[in-house]
Amino acid sequence: MRGLFTALFLATAATAAQAADGAQSRAIGFSPDNRYFAFEQYGMQDGSGFAYSDIFVIDLSNDSWVKGTPVRVLDENESGEVDTARAKAMAQAKAVIDSVKATGSVDTLVHLPFTQIGTQDRRKVRFARYYASSADPASYDALGSWEIEVKNVALPAPAGCTDLDLALPVGLEVTVKDVKSGRSITAMRDTSIPKSRFCPHDYDIEAVFAPSRDSQQEETLVALIGVYSRGFEGSNRRFIAVPFKPPALSE
Repeated sequence: MRGLFTALFLATAATAAQAADGAQSRAIGFSPDNRYFAFEQYGMQDGSGFAYSDIFVIDLSNDSWVKGTPVRVLDENESGEVDTARAKAMAQAKAVIDSVKATGSVDTLVHLPFTQIGTQDRRKVRFARYYASSADPASYDALGSWEIEVKNVALPAPAGCTDLDLALPVGLEVTVKDVKSGRSITAMRDTSIPKSRFCPHDYDIEAVFAPSRDSQQEETLVALIGVYSRGFEGSNRRFIAVPFKPPALSE
């Protein structure tokens, strides 16, 4: 029976993949002092079809949510519009966002939406900080570039995770390497799997953001990491933010 159940689940997941819930992401902004970052994830919930919007404001100095966030809005109406849920979430989060001034312009250094297929390794991506007047990767490497990579980490499953033979929960490791020198840093590595990720079974890279300012000072960048977990109609995808300071570029 278990083998039959597994086959049926995989078949259902394949045929219902279009109905699974893949959130969209939006960077709201950095604070002027690069201490805070705000972003949104939004979409239509699988199974219910309800529109949702979640807004997060993060203190990058200690990788924690700012008090009053996350703000989560779920429009429990099958005819509800995503724009309506997003407007409600922004209205609720506005006071917190304004208080930390997390509305500064954002440079998008990496962007890999789930609909971009066949051309990228979604778990390892090279990127640079500034435009190099060229589309040639070598031009960016000459000026300085990095490689960000995500890996699954084997860890005990959180309480409440079921059907472990179908999707085994895993933790996350994120590393960033200076391409020229090979120097690398570990931006994060789980020692346990947070319950808030809903039994995640895989990860990938959604985006890397930087504040839009030309600064000679060391700055904190933010990687948005895609988190896959089992949903009602397939694997859902949400995001977590991982702040990091890239390793110093080689001379």
